[in-house]
Amino acid sequence: MYEVTIRDAIRDWVLVQGRSQRSAARHFDVSRDTVARLLAEPAAGRERRYQRQQPRPAPKRAAALPAIETWLAENTRLQRIAPKQRWTARRMWQELRQMGIEIAEPTVRALVRQRRRERHEQRVAGYVPLAFVPGERAEFDFGHAVVVLDGQEMSQPFLAGRLRYSGAMFVEVFPTERQEAFLLGQRHAFEFWGGVPRTAVYDNLTPAVQRILRGHQRKEQESFTHFHSAYGFEAIFANPAAGWEKGSVENLVGYARRTYLVPLPRAASLQELNAWLCERCREDQQRIMAGREQPIATALAVEQAALTPLPAYPVEVGDVREVVVRSTGRVRYATNWYSVPSRYSGQRLTLKADPFAVRLYAGGALVATHARAYGREQVVEDFRHYVPLLMEKPFAVPFASALRSALATGQLPSSWETFRQELVVRREAAALHDGNREFARILHLCLTHSVAAVGAALELAAASGSYSADAVRHVLMWAEAPVATTAPLDPTRYPQYQLPQPRPDLAVYNRLLSAVPSSPTSAPAATEREVHA
Repeated sequence: MYEVTIRDAIRDWVLVQGRSQRSAARHFDVSRDTVARLLAEPAAGRERRYQRQQPRPAPKRAAALPAIETWLAENTRLQRIAPKQRWTARRMWQELRQMGIEIAEPTVRALVRQRRRERHEQRVAGYVPLAFVPGERAEFDFGHAVVVLDGQEMSQPFLAGRLRYSGAMFVEVFPTERQEAFLLGQRHAFEFWGGVPRTAVYDNLTPAVQRILRGHQRKEQESFTHFHSAYGFEAIFANPAAGWEKGSVENLVGYARRTYLVPLPRAASLQELNAWLCERCREDQQRIMAGREQPIATALAVEQAALTPLPAYPVEVGDVREVVVRSTGRVRYATNWYSVPSRYSGQRLTLKADPFAVRLYAGGALVATHARAYGREQVVEDFRHYVPLLMEKPFAVPFASALRSALATGQLPSSWETFRQELVVRREAAALHDGNREFARILHLCLTHSVAAVGAALELAAASGSYSADAVRHVLMWAEAPVATTAPLDPTRYPQYQLPQPRPDLAVYNRLLSAVPSSPTSAPAATEREVHA
């Protein structure tokens, strides 16, 4: 490379000062051919680089290049079937050394980098615009966002779905990305849209795919196969690391996070948050997407006519299994424990779990419902399940795990424990050693009344100094007793009452005083006759 100053000096020496090119070559210590080339170059260039007419001989590179080309071509195939077993530049260098080609490892790395760049440049850049007819396609994908639930910040996954023709979207937050959440979110999306598209595109999510085969073929999870068979749509899977094959929902994940989850949404529960998001999805249908002339709602009305109708009954998407109730009144599911009424100890129940709740059935009767836990070795209890047993074993009342858990989580107010302790003290003072049994009788009222109603009755009883189950029960009966109401008289039915009445003559009462009986025995009779008269 020659500096711009040298080129400009040579041009000035020859073209301005009128000296010969031979003297310029001798003065600047360059060849006459170089002087001629510099004079022929345009003067506007900022710098001048020397360009070889022929590449420098590199026999070792030439010997290694065919093998490198072969290995790079093989990597294209391995990308689909064994991406973790592709040829690396170091492995190529080792193989070339074994082939007798003495070449440096940095040289091999440079050759591989150069050939990969050239192969990439040979590919056609850009994307093909796509168009869809009504009801033809939907896309689904998971995203993540931080939300505030019951005052605590936590990262939660959300499932986003979009119909490609209308652009109608659906977003729902879940506590997990497991299969039941994946399927339930799609079911809710289909119900929200009012039908099912003919195809749906996904990533290679574990809830849907067991194994990736050749091309777009996949071995699907059995439950997912049953799901899309019941709803009557075809599942299509994008190639690995090819997000552009479902770019619409990829864009939707970011759009929903930026638009509806900023600032951090606050809710008491996921159900409340999802109800709010559902309303936002409806409001979004009034928006006109870029490049379109009509709102999403107008296009959705057209697309709904082309969607496959929903099945008569929603497909059961949660986990269903049979469980045995232990002697502790608990069943085990997914490393956690859930309580059931103690009378079912030793029996077999049917457990149905969705992303939000665990439900237990005895035959067709629902016997217990709990919020689903996602930790390990967690115990989820309802104190009401143990009340009949506590009435038989009152000594366990102060130490019952379900009661302590209810007090700790706020299911029972702390005032209940204060009432129990005062109840025990008062019963002991009265030589009645059954304070815990009496408290168990109060807990038994929670089986037929709400905890809030029993708590209000308990506070009224305590305020009046009545510490007993009967007092709490009587307050409940008083609160639930219907209030007798008497309808007011209709004035039109009694017109005489509307007439002016004469003022009473008080002198008539003096007649009772004027008729004084002559004998004590006849006085009461005369007075009685006077009164009746």
